[in-house]
Amino acid sequence: MLRKTLNILSVLIVFILLTAMGGTGGFERAPRVEKNYSVTVTDMSGNKIEGDKFSWEGRMHFAGYLGMAQVTMPFDRVRELTVGENKDRKVKVTAKLTDGTETAFEVDAKSRCYGEASFGSFMLQMNEIKSISFKK
Repeated sequence: MLRKTLNILSVLIVFILLTAMGGTGGFERAPRVEKNYSVTVTDMSGNKIEGDKFSWEGRMHFAGYLGMAQVTMPFDRVRELTVGENKDRKVKVTAKLTDGTETAFEVDAKSRCYGEASFGSFMLQMNEIKSISFKK
């Protein structure tokens, strides 16, 4: 009987400790990046945010798929990114590059963009964004 009580008590203590480990799940601040990219982000509602220290998932490039190929596009090459249709947990994006060409690829719809604005930090998921303009 004592053994059964100790087992139940142990399970209860482990459950309480694991439950207490969770954070608020909220967004606190933008990730720190090595290089400052200034952007204007327009969300799906037409709201514009002027920001600095922009990153995608804490990185200084976009990563996604072009057909079966995995692609990486450094911010230095992008002038503007337009987000299109949302399909199968991916969004199609079209990038206008600094050399004047255009390319399209898909990224994870729930991937996040971060930055610092005059009011504080911001975070948007790719499926919430209409366009991102990089200031040179």
